[in-house]
Amino acid sequence: MLLRIFTVLFCRGMSVQAPSRTESRLLVGLFLVALAYSLHGVTYHWTKGFLSGHEFRQTQTALITHYIDRDDNFSLLYETPLVGKPWVSILMEVPLYEWVVVGLSRATGLPHFMAARSVSAACFYLSLPALYLLLGRFGLPRPRRLLVLALILCAPVYIYYSRAFLIDAMAFCFSAWWLLAFVRAMDERRWPWLVLATVAGTGAALVKSATFAVWLPPAAAYGAWLLWRDLRAGTGWRAPGQTLAWGLATVVVALGALRAWIAYTDPIKAAHASAWIFTSKTLSQGNWGLFDLRALFSAEVWRQLLHCWEQAIASRWIIAGGLLAGLALPRVRGPVLGLGAAFFAAQALFPNAYAYQDYYFYSIAVFVLAALGFTMVGLLDTRWPRVLVALVVAVPFAAQVHAYWQDYRVGQSADLKGGFPLTDLLRDHTPEGSVLVIAGADWAGIVPYYSQRKALMIRNGLEDDRAYLRRAFNDLEGENISALVLHGPLRQHQNLITIAASRLGLDPRGPTFSYQEVDVYVPKRLAAELRTRLASAAPYAGVTVHPPRADEAVWKHLVAITPERAQSEFKAFQPAPFQADFQFGLGWMGVGGRQVLSAHPDANLWIKPPADATRITWTYGLLPGAYENPTSKTDGVEFIITGELPDGSERRLHRRVLDPWANPAHRGEQTETIACSLRPGEVLRFSSGPFETPERDWAYFAAIRIEP
Repeated sequence: MLLRIFTVLFCRGMSVQAPSRTESRLLVGLFLVALAYSLHGVTYHWTKGFLSGHEFRQTQTALITHYIDRDDNFSLLYETPLVGKPWVSILMEVPLYEWVVVGLSRATGLPHFMAARSVSAACFYLSLPALYLLLGRFGLPRPRRLLVLALILCAPVYIYYSRAFLIDAMAFCFSAWWLLAFVRAMDERRWPWLVLATVAGTGAALVKSATFAVWLPPAAAYGAWLLWRDLRAGTGWRAPGQTLAWGLATVVVALGALRAWIAYTDPIKAAHASAWIFTSKTLSQGNWGLFDLRALFSAEVWRQLLHCWEQAIASRWIIAGGLLAGLALPRVRGPVLGLGAAFFAAQALFPNAYAYQDYYFYSIAVFVLAALGFTMVGLLDTRWPRVLVALVVAVPFAAQVHAYWQDYRVGQSADLKGGFPLTDLLRDHTPEGSVLVIAGADWAGIVPYYSQRKALMIRNGLEDDRAYLRRAFNDLEGENISALVLHGPLRQHQNLITIAASRLGLDPRGPTFSYQEVDVYVPKRLAAELRTRLASAAPYAGVTVHPPRADEAVWKHLVAITPERAQSEFKAFQPAPFQADFQFGLGWMGVGGRQVLSAHPDANLWIKPPADATRITWTYGLLPGAYENPTSKTDGVEFIITGELPDGSERRLHRRVLDPWANPAHRGEQTETIACSLRPGEVLRFSSGPFETPERDWAYFAAIRIEP
């Protein structure tokens, strides 16, 4: 039964009357009005940088485009710097769309978002000839094909998302031309159509496989019908074999290229700390709900699907009524049934994707719109009064206009340049090339894109995963981290703030500035200068800059070390320290037959180096008891050398984390030799601090030598 439903999608020789000259003129006029309406909607607020409509997804595509252009990187290993290093991690599509956007931007000087809108709109309008020719395979006279195209042009989803910074319009265009080429190749067995099918199918599969996937079942059903027809003819295996060979030839390259891309990218994504959710299996079964019967029969999923119908297409009642009316009209029943089945089959294939992401309907709205168009054609052939037919035909168009102006037009009307004061501040006042750490916004690229900064976005649910946080922060070692950005409830997540403060050199006692429901912590080395600049800069609306916290004499246990004590106790430290701040007091213990200085965090030791010093040798370690018990062990200790300058500023000269439980090479005594170029009057502070928590952080300093 399902096969029969799909095969009628391409039924030919449908019995329809030839349109009269008056009807033809009216349909041409309707098409031209619909085209003008579509162009107006697509180009409305064309120069506004705000990416209205699933901005989180548009900004991801925009970020890819930005870094392709900035780095002149047109390879398949493109950067999507959203979920931390390695930046090459979210490889979901071959970036053909992004390459075209960059090429157009370079050729015309258009900003990326306008070039992207141009590419998306061009792809949509270039798909119309393919749809026009496909409608001809149904036996529709030319003027009546324009009626169906007019419905497509007026659809809210094809107005709103044909101007989006999304790959969907390009995948749709490739899919439409592939389906036309497939049908013509199967009917005519001509090589030019096979070549077109190969090129368009490969483009569709690599740009967005989820779009191509929902255009395959109708084609497969038509191919199966042709094969069944050949077998029924009983003329041997030659004809069925040729049909099968031609059918496979139209998709073998496309599916082979897609398989190769998946095999190439899945291991890269799987190896990343959090990008593994974008592997093909996880994405299709988890995010899209591939063949998920629970989702398919979920009342919540269907509630969302029906809402998306009303956003993207028209009222659910108009859609349902139009399909039922078409099924009641014998002349158009087949096409209405087949096209409607294609529409519903796609949602059955990926129920979650369509229920929660209305832009996914860009790929399949054409099927149900074409079905409604055939219902209208059927009405034109009835004996109903022409005035009544005209009124009924006008209903779907009126419903589409109402749906667009009630929903999408409102968002599209926002007079915004893109971004908001928080992203403006981050772009203007954090070092170019620096990295943001963001939590509470999942992996939405809005803040990284508008601030033009790379980001480690801590995905929702991972903020309490210490193993993940450790790995993600370790991957950022050596990067210039310029801010911790906390959204919503995570503003109160003290464990995350404490860990980030330890790793990034933040003051955990309070944010540097806030914007609405966002707190931003800036590293201590940048915070004072940032506050100074902001005090003299034009204000950023809604941003509150918090005064610095009183330093509370951070050194609560500061003690002076007299020369006599230094000479008697600190013989292994050259030069000898002159002051210390050890949370648990200065104390010595025996390790390996010698006395070492206990440095359980927090511990700080100050030394005035020789003016001609060029090398620091530091010996330190953790006691075996810190890591030998698997149920109660250290989670790491960081050892830091900080240079304190006479003007009160600081700079980090060295940092190393010892984690002897996870890394056996960190067990036992460690000796570091650090090259240095010191500044006049600079004092060195040798510190130990907890990597995450201070539990069993039994560290010690054995020796320090600073030499020319």
